[in-house]
Amino acid sequence: MVMLRVVLILLAFIILFILGWQNQTTTTVQVFFRTFYDVPLAFVMLYSFAFGALCVGIFTIISEIRLRARLHKQRQEIDALTEELRTLRNLPLDVINSSDTSATKASSPENDKNEEGG
Repeated sequence: MVMLRVVLILLAFIILFILGWQNQTTTTVQVFFRTFYDVPLAFVMLYSFAFGALCVGIFTIISEIRLRARLHKQRQEIDALTEELRTLRNLPLDVINSSDTSATKASSPENDKNEEGG
């Protein structure tokens, strides 16, 4: 994966170098209220690429922060559920059986038949 990333970055720089070499003409650039005269077109392309990469980087960092916050919240929830499971596993069996038996007796349909018919 790292090797693929290095190859893609090198390929992008080679393409940018070729495009810059072919676009040696100068141009006039207006940025907001400033005007720059005789700027090589290769520099305009390079700065546009860098600005685009900066914008993508900013949005990626914002997305990463949101994902890390969500991951942190979910890890806290997992820890709380794990702790609850651990406490439920450590309960004595008679506490579990007595609560299950009383709940089962109260809602069992057989108990209803015995009480009505008996």
